[in-house]
Amino acid sequence: MSADNGIYILTTLKDDSIEYRVAHLQAVDNIYWDDKIKKETFDDDVMIKNAREMWIDFKYFKSKKKAIDYAIKLHDKIGYVEYGISFIEIDREF
Repeated sequence: MSADNGIYILTTLKDDSIEYRVAHLQAVDNIYWDDKIKKETFDDDVMIKNAREMWIDFKYFKSKKKAIDYAIKLHDKIGYVEYGISFIEIDREF
């Protein structure tokens, strides 16, 4: 049985900078699901809508290094993480 989990660092825009949100998630591929057309898409508008629901209550950072450091600590705390630590970039404001 697959754990289908990972530590994901979402990068989004905020004014003229980048924000990093860190979360332990399962089935992160749901970020690509467009409910209107009932299939996956790589449309940034769809992805940011889904990301807002998935990452809503998780820590965010203005520093990439701090986000990575936190992701490593979270990974160590959880133990087994099937997909490790990964970045997901969306060219939109969170």
